[in-house]
Amino acid sequence: MTGNDETTLQFPFEVSCDKALREFRGVTELDVERARFGDISQLLADPAGVFQTLAASEDLALSDLVQGHFFRHDNIAAHWRSRRADSRLVGEFSLTHIMRAIVENYMDDIWEGEDDWERKLYSELRFFDDTPRSGSGRMALLRATPGVTDPEVWFFDTRQGAMRMELDYPGYLDTLLVTKGAIGWQYLYVDPAFSGLGFASCSARLKEMLDVFPRLFPDHDYTDLRTRLQERL
Repeated sequence: MTGNDETTLQFPFEVSCDKALREFRGVTELDVERARFGDISQLLADPAGVFQTLAASEDLALSDLVQGHFFRHDNIAAHWRSRRADSRLVGEFSLTHIMRAIVENYMDDIWEGEDDWERKLYSELRFFDDTPRSGSGRMALLRATPGVTDPEVWFFDTRQGAMRMELDYPGYLDTLLVTKGAIGWQYLYVDPAFSGLGFASCSARLKEMLDVFPRLFPDHDYTDLRTRLQERL
C-alpha cells in the first residue's frame, strides 16, 4: 500500500493528483469521505514496459501526450460532498491504471447496447473513471480501437447512453482535477444536444460548483466551464 506521501510520487500526473487531493482535503466546507492513492503493482510501475506491452498486445502505440499522464497506482480515488445543509454538491472519481483499464475494464461486460451500432461501440470502450461509491451510473471510457495513438474519450450515463467527449485522455485527466470530480462535469464537454435527462439531473449541482469553486480554489480558472454551462442551460 502506498499513500500520497511526496516520496512516493515519481511522475507529473501523480504530483498533480496529490496537489488536487490536498486541495479539497484542506477545504472545511467539504466533507471528504475518500481521497487516496491505491496500491502500486511492480508489474505496472514501469511506464516503458506498460506502453510497450499495450503496443504489442493491443496494437495501441499510445502517443507521448497520453504517456505523459501515466500514473503507477492501480487506482486514484476520491469521494466528497458539501457540508452545507442546503447543498446537493457531491463529487467522485475513481481512476484506473491505464493498463488495467484497457485489458480488464470492458464496457460490454456491463452494458451491451441495444442495436448493432451500440454493440460494436461498447465492445471498443474501456472504462477508466467511474463512480462506485455514489452509484451514479456515470463513467468515462477510452475507445481502444487497435491502431489508434490517441483514443477517443466517451462519457456514459445510464440515462442517456454513451456520448463522445470533446476532450482527449490528457485533457480529461487535467479537467477532472479542476472540477474535483463534481458529478456530471463531463456533460460540459459533450455536444449540447445531449443536455437531456442526464444533464438535467446534475445541472443545479454544476451551477453550484461554479458558484463556489472559484472561491474555494482560487488558483484555478473556471471561465471556460462557466461558458460551457451557460451554453447548455
